[in-house]
Amino acid sequence: MGEGVLVDTDALIDYVRGRRKLLAGPCYISEITLYEFIRGTRNPAEAKGLLEEEFIIVYNDNEVLEKATKIWRALKREGVLIDDRDMLIGAAAIAKGLPLLTGSTKHFRRLKQFGLVLYEGV
Repeated sequence: MGEGVLVDTDALIDYVRGRRKLLAGPCYISEITLYEFIRGTRNPAEAKGLLEEEFIIVYNDNEVLEKATKIWRALKREGVLIDDRDMLIGAAAIAKGLPLLTGSTKHFRRLKQFGLVLYEGV
């Protein structure tokens, strides 16, 4: 992949509410973001369909799961684990070479040492 941006759940919610713009290029969301977003909607099936039309979904394939496992083990040794959903979203961004667009930089800052790039634009 490597071209575009992976949109975190909070940035997606801001976009849907009209409080944020997204890039003109390809925008991706993790399957975790898809799950987090649709679980809070009135019609999850409709919301899922709309997101799948507008975004490219990054599924947790072996590359993402292996990256997340390495990160989890390293953070566990350091005693600074983060939420598994955030770890999987961050691992997807790292594994696929995509910067992460998020308003929750505090949650993801610890993943920079593993190659996470936080998107500063938009």
